[in-house]
Amino acid sequence: MSEVVFGRDGDFSDHNMVLKVNAHLANEIGNLCQRTLSMAFKNCNKAIPESIGDLTEEDQTLLSIAQSLREQTAQHIAHQSIYRYIQEMIELIVATNKYIDEQAPWALRKTDPARADTVLYVVLEVLRYAAILYQPVIPSASNNILDQLTVPDNERTFSHLTDEFRLKFGTPLPSKPQGVFPRLEVPEAAQEVVAK
Repeated sequence: MSEVVFGRDGDFSDHNMVLKVNAHLANEIGNLCQRTLSMAFKNCNKAIPESIGDLTEEDQTLLSIAQSLREQTAQHIAHQSIYRYIQEMIELIVATNKYIDEQAPWALRKTDPARADTVLYVVLEVLRYAAILYQPVIPSASNNILDQLTVPDNERTFSHLTDEFRLKFGTPLPSKPQGVFPRLEVPEAAQEVVAK
């Protein structure tokens, strides 16, 4: 869906689908989700951080991007531009990965634990937005993420994409984080086609 403009022909192949899944789902959102939840599970008493410090400009910028997507994605759906909807989601996750790499909460843990908790909370909250917005496209995986974030079943619609329903500080995580998107192998038949 991320490659095909609505109403036009598209080019689909098992090989390209596997590459997309590995690049955008396993490598980007899957890895982001697992490593952030794992850090919270290990360093925040197996829970959402109990408190956060003042938000920096970088924190607010990332949260603003996530918060703006409800309206933007609604416009894309209204125009049946599903590929643009998905592109917005991919860009959010890319920005979030860049943010966590730059903020490096694993290093902050040793020098500024409070700041590390703030960074983790910001990423977890962005993941809440992303998982809710991804539900029309990848419902099972999105709900898996929301389960791991302890988001109640009755707080998973687009109307819950507000600060009122943000992740609750200190909420216990249900279990040790699990991978959401395992990497796929390129089918042998597709490999043979590529080789030719």
